[in-house]
Amino acid sequence: MNIVLFGPPGSGKGTQSKFIIDKYNLFLISPGEILRNYIKKNNNELSVLINRFIQFGCFVPDNIVINVVNKYLSEHSFKDGYLFDGFPRNVSQAMSIDYLNIDVVIEFYLSRKFIIDRLLGRRIHLNSGRIYHVKYFPPKINGIDDITGEKLIVRNDDLLNIINNRLYLYYNELLSLRNFYKNKIFNIKVNSNCKYYIINSGNDCKKINSKIFKILDSVL
Repeated sequence: MNIVLFGPPGSGKGTQSKFIIDKYNLFLISPGEILRNYIKKNNNELSVLINRFIQFGCFVPDNIVINVVNKYLSEHSFKDGYLFDGFPRNVSQAMSIDYLNIDVVIEFYLSRKFIIDRLLGRRIHLNSGRIYHVKYFPPKINGIDDITGEKLIVRNDDLLNIINNRLYLYYNELLSLRNFYKNKIFNIKVNSNCKYYIINSGNDCKKINSKIFKILDSVL
């Protein structure tokens, strides 16, 4: 089973992705994490360029992201399927993985006010990727990771001006991406079993998780 999970920044994709891959034994493809790991492990012109795009709240260009994802897929063949977290973000990227035959597309919806509230309060443990929130999921000690005792950070792309820019870029591509998958579903000339769902991700985490599992169980 191949799944695409997309939505605006801060909509909870990363949190739900962990539940999904654990239950359905899928391989996670998260270009954001792949790119950030590339920056950490490499000191070259490409890592500097990628970091610059991220710091200014710009999406990394398609040619870079598509190449990174395709390379990652070639290195991690997985018979049970893939979960794409935050990819594709536009039609070009969707076309680049079309050969995989996507079974389920789940779009997360969340109000702009809620998104900004979530992202401004988000804190990250850099080495593990653990996510906290100053209001909704605070660490036991303010600013400190519960497990390692190391300091938590605010990601550069969680600053207000960067958030606004990321949201603008996301919504600018949303309609065309949504139409791409819906056209596949309703076009009788296209042999596609793809299903498309929209979920309000402002609900309780467990309720969202339960709804997603019901959707995926119905597809299996």
